[in-house]
Amino acid sequence: MHCVGDKIVYGSNGIMEIVDIREESIGDVARRYYVLSDLRVNVSSQTYVPIDNERLVGTMRPLLTKEEIMDIISRIDTIPEAEWNDDNRVRTELFREVIESADTEGMIAIIKAINANAIKRHEQGKKNFLADENLMRKAEKMIFAEFSEVLGIPENEVSGFIEKHLD
Repeated sequence: MHCVGDKIVYGSNGIMEIVDIREESIGDVARRYYVLSDLRVNVSSQTYVPIDNERLVGTMRPLLTKEEIMDIISRIDTIPEAEWNDDNRVRTELFREVIESADTEGMIAIIKAINANAIKRHEQGKKNFLADENLMRKAEKMIFAEFSEVLGIPENEVSGFIEKHLD
């Protein structure tokens, strides 16, 4: 069970803080909710997650620790690319599911696969698919936001931090 004050990753919504746990009534039904506040700058909305909704609560996870982040960075080269499906719709859905799960290593695998495909397409004189580019940017943004929060560095410095620790 999560506690008030916990910073978590809530699926593809990103980093949020549990600001309250309370009961709310909608109609005749009373339920307990996690009340989440988005930690991004200039975002003041709150998200209510029913505690008894296993699917939604299952998309909440604690932030990675600094040690876990450093371990992932040390293994980036060994993380295999995500399997590539030539059907754009199927691939988009598969990649979107990984991003929704906020699986850091899965998102790295997606980024690697999209980058590898972009290189192949470039060699053929073609551009990468926009849907793939958007998914890659979403995955990068989620990873960079979490690494930034945990490591205490600005998001725009995360890529350089990773590169420095790969060498």
